Amino acid sequence: MFRRAPVLLFPGMLALAVLSLASVALAIDPKLLDAEPTVHARLVETPDPALLGCFTRVRPSEFKRPNTYSFCLVQKGDKYAVYYDWKDGKTLERHEGWMPFSIMKDRIISDTEASTYLLKDGEVWHNFGGREAMHRMRRN
Repeated sequence: MFRRAPVLLFPGMLALAVLSLASVALAIDPKLLDAEPTVHARLVETPDPALLGCFTRVRPSEFKRPNTYSFCLVQKGDKYAVYYDWKDGKTLERHEGWMPFSIMKDRIISDTEASTYLLKDGEVWHNFGGREAMHRMRRN
């Protein structure tokens, strides 16, 4: 039985490697953030520092072909900007670049589609269109 253990571990390790690569593929390339933003966020209230940085939505299990969402909230001088990347899971249409958002301390709200990203219990969550369901975001 002990001799089979390494063989049984290999598929698990392979699956973990594939999942890690898939999550990296969804992350925003940090080099893109070096560019000067073409759009700055509308600042209603200074963001909680926990919202700064890059996040990717954890794949919801309840959807067959879920949309993917990633954002990076950055501070450039005295202004804030959001680099946003989302892809429609059905049409595979992708929207990527500096996009307008409104910042309200514990949340950022897209000005181009129905997404809100908010802090709850120390974690960042995604809400679409005010629905009850919220999906956890993972820091990249």
